[in-house]
This record gives sequence, structure tokens and C-alpha cells, in this order.
Amino acid sequence: MRPEDLSDERGRRAYTICVVGLGRIGLPTACVWARAGFEVIGADVNPAVVEAVNSGRAPFEEPGLEELLPSLVEEGGLRATTDVREASSSADVIKVIAPTPVGPEGRPDYGPLRKACEEVGFGLRPGALVVVESTVGPGVTESLLREALERTSGLRAGEDFGLAYSPVRASSGRILRDLVEYPRVLGALEERSLRAAEAFFSAVVKGGLILVRDIRTAEVVKLAENFYRQLVLSITNEIALLCEAVGVDFYEVAKAANTQPYCRLLRPGLIGGHLPKDLRLLMAEAEEAGVDMRLGKAAQKLNEHLIRHAIRLVREALRECGKSLRRAKVVVLGVSYKPDVKNPHGSRSSELVRELARRCKEVVAYDPFYTRREMEELGYPAAPTLTEAIRDADCLVIAIGHSAFREMDLRALRPLMAEKAALVDLSGIIGPGEALRAGFSYRGLGRGRRKP
Repeated sequence: MRPEDLSDERGRRAYTICVVGLGRIGLPTACVWARAGFEVIGADVNPAVVEAVNSGRAPFEEPGLEELLPSLVEEGGLRATTDVREASSSADVIKVIAPTPVGPEGRPDYGPLRKACEEVGFGLRPGALVVVESTVGPGVTESLLREALERTSGLRAGEDFGLAYSPVRASSGRILRDLVEYPRVLGALEERSLRAAEAFFSAVVKGGLILVRDIRTAEVVKLAENFYRQLVLSITNEIALLCEAVGVDFYEVAKAANTQPYCRLLRPGLIGGHLPKDLRLLMAEAEEAGVDMRLGKAAQKLNEHLIRHAIRLVREALRECGKSLRRAKVVVLGVSYKPDVKNPHGSRSSELVRELARRCKEVVAYDPFYTRREMEELGYPAAPTLTEAIRDADCLVIAIGHSAFREMDLRALRPLMAEKAALVDLSGIIGPGEALRAGFSYRGLGRGRRKP
């Protein structure tokens, strides 16, 4: 594969891409490459996902996907199958984006990823390029996954087929854009694999490529990026807790501190999504290498502590109303893992609701991105509307800062609740003054209260 072979859509149409794993990253990836002119076959073990894709229906919500997918399927640029072997046997390039779950003991489970590579190997043909894009520990691609590919294919990586690794840099709510605009890190087993992968990614990625010396380096880049992001969020949360304790407002501190070029405090809150999972994966891999990740352990403890701290804020706010947590109806707003996206995977709201349910008379959850049925399928005690959720409630807890919650008319909501009611903001979208003027007792993560 050479860059000149892929310089236009006509040239790209001669190449078939197989994307293994049509999840929240895999399906947008398949669409981006199909939109660029490649023939794309998506493979997934879930028949419902395959049926949805072939019908032009996105099995989950992601901005732009619902509009893009039907046209690609209708034009014949994208189709899906449950037969990974068949899809791989037709492909010049195979992108493996299978999940890497982390077990309850914090150990990564590479079983799904290894199984996916075994199935790819059964269909792998000489001259093809395999690109692993799942998050893995250093050395996993070159050892575990390479062995699976070689064993089932009977071919040799670097001689009979190419092998490369490129971690995905994309975030829910903007995946289609990120896949194209963000620079991609790329490492390969040897020079031919690297040059083929470079030509392939250059045809789609406009943000540029960062070529590193080998696959292991590229694997560590992904872990390092996520580790850094987790630490920055953890530092932010710890400073927010300090601000509460000494009676100052974190948001005023952050605004002033962030004028310093080397300081970047973010918005505090419950850390969800893939970051805590990837941190556990990194910690497990570090332990195998004999490295003690002290900062990682501290970040884990702090993240676990935040749920307990949230309960404490609810209890304090209710006590100010003359109420106990045990007799209260509490409403949790927001179940996605971050604001303004419909993606519940890794959300800490489930933990918060579970812990509140052990202590309260009643807990109800509401999120404008989900129907009541969807909420209940996720395991939440749900209400159909915000009005129904807050009726006679003693406390509102804003867990995730959706824009819809920022725009709430607190003065209009307040009469629907109990005679005395509290508001606890874990997301930083409601200021103390606004809540107090609307008649709420207020607590907020990072919002210090001066003692008289």
C-alpha cells in the first residue's frame, strides 16, 4: 500500500477495510473510512448490532452517526456481518477495536480481544495489514495478539502480513470529528507495516500522524495520556475538597490559577467513562512490570472517596432543612458519564444512586437524554419527566452537568418540592447565590462555606 494508491476516492475503492467490533468507537470508525471511499465491512458478534447497521440504524446515539450511517449503507460502502472470518478474508486492512474489560479485581481481561484476533487469523490472507486499536498494556499486541493471529492463520507477522498499533483518540459526543481531526499515534512491527499503515491513515486523518519507534511505545502513549488526564481530574477534585474545607470557592480559585500557563484546573466532579477503567489497566500492567504507581493508587482512592463525599454533602444540606437523610426523597439528575452525551457506560451515577438507596426513603433518577424505559433498563428508579421526578422531593442532586440542568428555572421548580428542600451540585453548574435565592439549602462540590 502506497500513499499515491489512496490519493483519491477511486483509488481507495479498490481497498477493503474490515472493522472488528462495532461499538461506540468501532462503528464511527467504519463510517469515517467508508465516507472516505473505502469499501468497509463491519464485523461484530452481536446479531442485533449487525442487523441495525445493515438496516441503516445506529444502535446507539452519537452526533452525526444517525445521518451518516444510512447513506453509507444505501450506497454500498458499508455492510456488517457476524462472521469475522469471512469479513477478514475479504479485507486488505483489518482494524481490531474489540473491548478490553477490567475485572472486579482490577485485572485486564484480554479474552474478547484475543478471541477477535483468533477469528481474524482464520480469515487472514497474505499481504493484509492488521491494525490493533484497543487499549492494551505494553507488549500485549506483539505477544498475546500476534500469537493469536499467527497461530490461527499459519502466517508470520512482518513477513506474510503487516501488524501495527494505533490508539484511538476520540470522545463521546464528537467521535466522528475526532477520528479525522486529531493526530494519530502509529507504531508498527517493522518498516513495511509502518509505511503501509502510514499510507492508510493518511488517507483519512487530517490532523497528522505521529510515528513512534515500535508498537510497545504506541501502547504506552495511550496509557500515558489517560493516566495524565485522570491525575489532572484527581488534582482538581482534591483542590475542590480543600476549597470546601477552608471556605473558598473553587471556581474563583480555578479562574485565577488558570491564567498561569502551566496550571490547568478542570471542572471537578465524579470521574467516569473509560478513565478509571484504563487507570486500573495501567496499574495492573505496572504491577506486572514491578513498578509501584503511587500517584495512580492515590487517584483511585480519591475517586472512590468522592461518592462518600457526595453523600456527606446531601446529608449536610438536608440537615440544614431540619431533615434526615433516612426519611428523605432524593432526586439524582444525570446518568451519562459526562455532560450532554447519551452514553451511560462508566457513569458514577449508578454508584451514587445505589449508595443513596441504602440510606434514603426514596431515590429517583432523571436524565433528559433517556426515556423512562431506557433508565429502568439501566437499573435506575426513574420518572418520565423532571416535574414528576422532583414532585415532593427533599433534595436535588445534580450529578452530571447537562446543559438542560443549567437552564432549569429553579424558582419554578421549588414549589413542586417539599416545604423545605436542598440542592446539591456535584457538577458546578448552579452557583450558591442562584440556589439560595430560589429558596434552597445548598451544598456544592468545591463551594466552600465561610464559618461565622
